Amino acid sequence: MNHVAFDACDIQRLQHAVDYAHHASKSSLETLLPSWMPGALKREIKSQCMVSHCATLLFPTSEQSAMEYFRENGWRAADVIPSVLVKRRLVERHGLPDDVRILVTRLRVTKNTGPQVEIFLFPRSSPGYRPEVVDEERAHGFENHVGLFLDRPRPAALASLADRMETLGGMVYEGSAHNPHENTTMLYFAPGARVARVRRRFPRWELQCAGDLTAVADARTVRVEEVQRAYAALRMNSTSAVFTAITPVAPVTPVAATAPVTPVASITRVSPVAPATPSSTGPPSKAPTPTAPTSA
Repeated sequence: MNHVAFDACDIQRLQHAVDYAHHASKSSLETLLPSWMPGALKREIKSQCMVSHCATLLFPTSEQSAMEYFRENGWRAADVIPSVLVKRRLVERHGLPDDVRILVTRLRVTKNTGPQVEIFLFPRSSPGYRPEVVDEERAHGFENHVGLFLDRPRPAALASLADRMETLGGMVYEGSAHNPHENTTMLYFAPGARVARVRRRFPRWELQCAGDLTAVADARTVRVEEVQRAYAALRMNSTSAVFTAITPVAPVTPVAATAPVTPVASITRVSPVAPATPSSTGPPSKAPTPTAPTSA
């Protein structure tokens, strides 16, 4: 088993994402949504959406070692491609150079058609790689999110659901992106400052649908100050958090994947997302133990 690909902390964080995908594949969507959302909104989201993926950012020794690690665990991975949106967010947050190398793939970790695990990779050989950036991103998990796929991609339905996620769901709209290769539109939400203090491993949400609905996204206002307050609350929420030291166990049991992996394509059009202010954080954790997922 190639453990050289990732530090123990990242192996644990990857396992959290895999655990969440398995948990989500067997759970009602209502139970996965934040506890502060009213029941009526949860039922509305459930009636229109399904969980498509959860996502996290990892820091392998190299792209090749990461892909080898995924294969050794029996996880089918989509071809690695450059990430546009997450790269831009990291550049804005940390002042990274434009040639920083941020990659993305998706893993099929369940036997059925359950959620995939979207992995963003920041290899240690990339320009701009700095240990303090790694420490901060691991501690705060700013790229951790859950994707909701809207079954019926009508402009009115997307606009209405986005409105209700903000007005009733306590979320703050961050911006949008359109993927011309898959022809999908994504709207991104962070928990508002009032509810961001509720600690969740995957705090952000992505509302995704088929087709080019950029007109709907462009009509929405990014409230920059509220987004900044939300990220400040997320930072405060995780500043004192320490990953629990756990006794190492045997490697993850490979999962035979039968469903195809959804291809990941580079996003070429994105709308502004307010950056968070950098700060320093504590050290990474020790080796992981697969555990039942807590709240997302």
